[in-house]
Amino acid sequence: MWTFYCIFVDVKKDGNVIMGIKNFRSLALSFCAAFAAQNAFAADWYAKDNLQPGHDPSMIRLEDGYALMSTNNHLQLWTSEDAYTWKDNGRTMQSVPSWLTQYAPGMEDVWAPDIYKFDDEYRVYYCGSEFGKRNSAIGYTASKSMIPGTAGYGWTDKGHVFHTKEGTDKYNAIDADIIKTSQGEYWMAFGSFGLGIQLIKIDGKTGYQASDDKTVYNIARRTSTASGGAEEGPALIEHNGQFFLFTAWDKCCQQGNNIEQTTYKTAYGRADKVTGPYKDRAGYNMATGGGTILLERYGRYVGPGGGEPFQDLNRVRFVHHYYDNAGDKYNHIHIRDVVFTDDNWAEMGQPFLGRYLSAEAEHGALTRAVSGDLAIATSKTASNGEYLSYVNTEGSKIRLPMNIPQAGEYLLRYRYANGGDGNATHGVSVNGKEQIIELPPTGSWGTFPEKSVKLIPVTLKRGGNFIDIRPVPNGFFSELDRIDFLRVIRDTIPGNGFDNGIRIRLDENDQLAMKDGGYAIFENVVTDSIKSTDVRVMVKGSAGKLSLRKDSKSGTVVSECDLSKGTAAENGWSEVECSTLGGTQKLTGVQDFYLTASGVSGEVVVGNILFKSKVVPVSSSSEVVAESSSSITESINPVAAARSARYSVSRQGNDYLVRLNSVGNHNVYLLNSMGQVVGVRNVRGAMAGTEVRFENLPKGNFVVRVR
Repeated sequence: MWTFYCIFVDVKKDGNVIMGIKNFRSLALSFCAAFAAQNAFAADWYAKDNLQPGHDPSMIRLEDGYALMSTNNHLQLWTSEDAYTWKDNGRTMQSVPSWLTQYAPGMEDVWAPDIYKFDDEYRVYYCGSEFGKRNSAIGYTASKSMIPGTAGYGWTDKGHVFHTKEGTDKYNAIDADIIKTSQGEYWMAFGSFGLGIQLIKIDGKTGYQASDDKTVYNIARRTSTASGGAEEGPALIEHNGQFFLFTAWDKCCQQGNNIEQTTYKTAYGRADKVTGPYKDRAGYNMATGGGTILLERYGRYVGPGGGEPFQDLNRVRFVHHYYDNAGDKYNHIHIRDVVFTDDNWAEMGQPFLGRYLSAEAEHGALTRAVSGDLAIATSKTASNGEYLSYVNTEGSKIRLPMNIPQAGEYLLRYRYANGGDGNATHGVSVNGKEQIIELPPTGSWGTFPEKSVKLIPVTLKRGGNFIDIRPVPNGFFSELDRIDFLRVIRDTIPGNGFDNGIRIRLDENDQLAMKDGGYAIFENVVTDSIKSTDVRVMVKGSAGKLSLRKDSKSGTVVSECDLSKGTAAENGWSEVECSTLGGTQKLTGVQDFYLTASGVSGEVVVGNILFKSKVVPVSSSSEVVAESSSSITESINPVAAARSARYSVSRQGNDYLVRLNSVGNHNVYLLNSMGQVVGVRNVRGAMAGTEVRFENLPKGNFVVRVR
């Protein structure tokens, strides 16, 4: 066993005051003490790639997990509950449909499936083609269920949707992708080489090309001669009112002994209309050669492309293939988060290796100031067997985009190695606010025992967060393996802050809704920070039980809630008193919590999970209620109205402006209608008239609290 100790020194503040740094430091020290007695962290903190096979993959979210299909296997189907461990269900197509060979007589197998749900029916669009020619066609097959052995499962081929012909058409009918817009229209993108990517309208009832618009829209085209101007594998998704087009560029599919010939990569652009124009982050039109590179070869990961985005429960994810140059040199699948910036541009997150609140340094977006810096190295003690060495040169940077479901206080568990004699120094920036941290010697290079960690206090927002790491050269260097994001829970876990689960969803009010047998995962809860062992939960629904478990969906119950014993609270909520947290055994360290539902009729809506003896009302003597659907109004509480003279709130579109009318230090919080913190601004040395802005908020009621 490792002899555990924790390295935690004061954080230098580089122009930014860190909120609650003293409290964070105290928490971190007590957290370390708790873990000293346990000797080591759980083994599942070490990632391992599952090497799921597949090419040109397509995924869809189901109520109980996921379904996956890929190319050149007669639409072979895999299913999974967690998107990490997959069950092979075999081929869904027993032979190539005869109609398809009429358009592509030299074809061998169907390519590039795209799974999409049309109302109550699942449809898989696929294509057949003569390799290197434009004799190609797209068709689809349909089933009422995606899960073998369940009611409605069974595939019926629906035949021809669209085709192209060599010598006649300047684009190619392959690689179909379906999107349904927020206006209820269906569209299909497809194409490769020549004129590149095309778009046609689809009739949602029939699944074929719509009769009211026969236009073939050209939405992306390579104008360079690199790799023959190759662009294919289009995929579309709508996010925050804009459309995103992902495409694959350059040479694909060279593997085994030919792997070095593969130059495949992923590029994208966005548009205000589904028909375009799609422009990259520099403003160039994808129809005239534009495109922002999201993924390209790094380390042993060759040719990351051929993918598509899909909507998961509370995040957009992107599934794609790559070739493993350090392993079998053949195709495998990665599933990543798409992380959106505040101004709604996409960046690519981590491959999913079984954990949501973790980041492997080698999978970050790497900017090298000199050749050889930020080298991806291997070690048996490193998570997933890889780490970054030579984190040395000023100007080099590691960028880690992360989706965080719950806003609030976190500890970054920073796993590093420093074999030198003095403290290395890194700049760690979270959403543009940097801390300068010192990394004391760990005794060796390239080894990462559990003692080689640093705990860094940060505040994260809900949604996209961007962690930028840079070396601050001082004569001493360090290596970086992994960062885990530990959620500091004092008295509340918001139900909608879950990481994943089954038989759950976010309802129209952004609240967690659970069905019988469902569970929601809350990773990396620092239990040492929880103030009370009293547990209460806010719910809408009075039948069944909710159980809070540790480690797994069937793990030890640490608190149980009988929903029939709830008492009425405000706005239709019931407050349920649950059993004492942990019972007679105190919870310590970091735990994964699983909230499970049993005996539930229909759905139960879950608000906050509270670790305190009494629910504190959202309204208080220093709040202003901000309603996004109308003008900003003050609380009707006369005391609150009087005290709100300390500040005022106004609305500008989807932005909210808080004007501080008093001097001094202020913490400005934005809460939703359930009392969950969705944004924090820390202001030091404010003058009268200082303004604080919360941007790009969804519709709903918000509360501003100033302390």
